[in-house]
Amino acid sequence: MHCNHERTSTKMQITQQYHIKATEKREGYFAIPELDRHKSSVQQFIALSGIAPIKLTQATAFLYVDGFTTSQAEAGIGNAPNKFQVALKTGSSYIAHEWVNQFENKHYLKHVNIITSTCAAGIQAVWEAQRLLDSGVCREVIIIGGERITEGTLRLFKELRIPVICGDGFVFLRLVDKGAQIHDIKWKYAYNENPFAFTKDTLNSLLPFYPVGYVKLHGTGSEANTEAEADLAEFATPLSYKQDIGHTQGISSLLETCIVLADDSIEGKVLITANGLGGFYGAFTLNK
Repeated sequence: MHCNHERTSTKMQITQQYHIKATEKREGYFAIPELDRHKSSVQQFIALSGIAPIKLTQATAFLYVDGFTTSQAEAGIGNAPNKFQVALKTGSSYIAHEWVNQFENKHYLKHVNIITSTCAAGIQAVWEAQRLLDSGVCREVIIIGGERITEGTLRLFKELRIPVICGDGFVFLRLVDKGAQIHDIKWKYAYNENPFAFTKDTLNSLLPFYPVGYVKLHGTGSEANTEAEADLAEFATPLSYKQDIGHTQGISSLLETCIVLADDSIEGKVLITANGLGGFYGAFTLNK
């Protein structure tokens, strides 16, 4: 069973972006060393990225990108007095609300949503952003996501026998529908009895009918994922980042897009791809 959602004609421009990647390898994960794992990550990401103040000046939608797990460290639970408050503060909706609290001129905020399609959530957020811009709900879309690795995250990956190394990361994007920096957005679902399986046929369906200079692979490094991405890696010069910064789960495709944008040696068209637990696939073309 396949469900395809493609937007091949609409285009978007990134007007503002901030990102933070892990710079220190620790036992079992890549870390942003400045992060305190027992305090609010929202305030820390704001301080480290320098994005404050987040001013809204026109009709805006906000998409919070959640990852593979809801991390106990995301909202900060060091002062939580009981398990119920801990449960509350680990919820995606609570964290998204904490981000909304940081916005100035909230009367411009017309839509808020949480994107949770595991490791492909970043691509889904871009697809959703274009849908919102097309509909006229807003004039710009802000996408925010942060991953901060905890013992719970590491334990979950170990118990599920997922052979990847996780990483801290943060991304902030502001998108409008003027310009042609992002286009040819594809978002797909393909059923497989095994939720960890990704098929070469579905990944190949993400390839465009025009040449690109680079393909940003999902690149988890697992044997199965590498085999499934073999044709993508041959389509153009492959780019892979998880071996250096870890897998930042839901925000990985967006964080790695920001790394591409910051690399002066990369020019031309770049196909950005991702695939996520449960049968989710996505891609868009980045003009640089």
